[in-house]
Amino acid sequence: MQFKSFINECHKKEVFKLLSFYIVSSWVLLQVLAVTWEALGLPHTSVTYLIIFLLAGFPVFIFLVWKFRIAPLKKNEDVEEQEKLTKEFHKIYFSAIGVIGIICATAIFLIVGNTFSKNSVLPSAIHTDKIAVLKFGNNTGDPKYDIVGKMASDWVIHGITENQLGQVISEDVISQYNDMLRSGKSGEDQENMVRKYLKPARIISGNFYLNNGQLIFQSSITDGETNSTIISFKKNTCNSANALDCIKDLSESITGYLATSANKKLLLQERPPKYEAYKYLLDAKSTGSDEEQLALLNSALEIDPTYFEAKVLRVAYFYNQREFKKADSLLKLIKPDSHRNLRQLNLLNMYEATLKGDNRKAYEMLLREYKMAPFDLITNKTAMVLALQFVNRPQDVEEIFNVIKSDSVDFVNCSNCVERIYVKALADVQLNNYQKAINESQKVLAQIDSDILKKPLLQAWVRTGSVADLNNFLFQQELTATPENLLLLYMTAGKEYLLKGNNTTAEIYFKKAKNLGSQISDKHYLAEALFYLGDFARAEEVYHKLHIESPKSIDFLGKLAISNYMLGNNSEAEKNLHMLKNLRGPFQFGEVDYVLAQYDAMANKEDEMYLNLLKSVAEGHLFISTSFQNDPLFRKYINSDRFQKILKFWY
Repeated sequence: MQFKSFINECHKKEVFKLLSFYIVSSWVLLQVLAVTWEALGLPHTSVTYLIIFLLAGFPVFIFLVWKFRIAPLKKNEDVEEQEKLTKEFHKIYFSAIGVIGIICATAIFLIVGNTFSKNSVLPSAIHTDKIAVLKFGNNTGDPKYDIVGKMASDWVIHGITENQLGQVISEDVISQYNDMLRSGKSGEDQENMVRKYLKPARIISGNFYLNNGQLIFQSSITDGETNSTIISFKKNTCNSANALDCIKDLSESITGYLATSANKKLLLQERPPKYEAYKYLLDAKSTGSDEEQLALLNSALEIDPTYFEAKVLRVAYFYNQREFKKADSLLKLIKPDSHRNLRQLNLLNMYEATLKGDNRKAYEMLLREYKMAPFDLITNKTAMVLALQFVNRPQDVEEIFNVIKSDSVDFVNCSNCVERIYVKALADVQLNNYQKAINESQKVLAQIDSDILKKPLLQAWVRTGSVADLNNFLFQQELTATPENLLLLYMTAGKEYLLKGNNTTAEIYFKKAKNLGSQISDKHYLAEALFYLGDFARAEEVYHKLHIESPKSIDFLGKLAISNYMLGNNSEAEKNLHMLKNLRGPFQFGEVDYVLAQYDAMANKEDEMYLNLLKSVAEGHLFISTSFQNDPLFRKYINSDRFQKILKFWY
């Protein structure tokens, strides 16, 4: 018999009609029980039992249809009809019963295995970076404080989601899973249930209790996989009527930890900072404004007075502003969390050595910090600066620079990135890698008009004899730059030509600087241009006025003494030198001795010059782009063995 004939025969015998009655009836029973099982006091597995019973009864019902519906018809039909009920129909019908029976048995087996195994099986989440926040336990013994526990967990969840610190598994989700287990055999507590079935990366839990009218909150974060405690937060205490104060403070601590835990190696303190303080610190690191940076650092410390990194960066700020006494005072107020925190000790020792002018120790301490956090932008930049300017090791700069790739950096919005390129370009100039300095500077200048990068670019062009590039660039700057910035470019070009021994070309640029300097209210630009032009009579006049206005300026007094000497006014020169020596004081880093060395160079006092240069470098004078080998006043001595030895003083 063909299958189509079998189907037609089943229709004729109303087999499908009877089977559909069974299926519809079963569906109705399941729907009714699914709604009423809890009201009837039945276990939540009642629906599952009914499904098993109906599956087991389905092949039995099909057999009963044969026995009570098809077989009687077979006996009552005439001979012709009986012949049509062939053996093939009988064979196909019972084969169908067998197949359906196997399918039902398999379904029953799967249901029993999943539902009635020894331990309840709930849908499990894939182990991810999800964060489960449990309701804070009320250990006060007073039910009126239950709402405080809910507020605490809600506040923590809000802080995490608002700042996009992770995907939160809320108390509602946890309660649903708890309900699914409540009627089962599992007697697990809430935290174990969360860990087993939801598989969060971290679990935030806590509780609070009363002590003399004060609410005391305690909280911790545990590892969702190992159940080990990652961090226990400091207890928060507040008046029982102001529970929200504790909750806010605790939420700040938790969100601060979560925000910084991904970069745990970069954390300088044992306890994570408050989250708002951490955000202020990030803004302070990225801003290009000195005033704004200080304001942001102060805001961070106002929120979290224990924030170690903010304290250290504030010391660095005042050092960079040359307010050394204030930097030293702030440094002395900073205490490490413990004497086992090597990173804190390294940074404190580095700044202490910096303020003492011990450049070798400062560099060594900073390198220790750099090895721990080489990818931190500010640490990386600082290591480059100390290598170049503190110990005169430009050969170290490139290796440090290459640790952080700059291929796709947005220099417009990253002042630290621009400063790294600046230091790298200066180092390349010192190493005679002029084309590298040119390429790197031009690449960034194509994105942002950075004044600091124009200096190494001009130095490289002058030293390579790229006159056309230099002139084209200066022509563009004459159209767009401020008078002060243009004057500085002219002075840079002039000094570079002096270093090359090309006094004629240098004079052209110094004359341009002089003309601009006469138009600017700050006359030290004019004085310097006149000085390098060799117009010592006018330079003496301007420097004298500047000295009266700023009697403690070491540079003004030194240039005035040199002008006196070059004009043959030896008595005035000696008087001014005496005044210069009396200006010695703390935090000068060899500036007086350096200016004395400049005077000795102009006076052809070679031995005195080397001695004063040695003193200045020993006291911490920096190797910047205008000092030592870059100072045209020392041009005829730069290649001497004694001068080269001074350049390697800190090696």
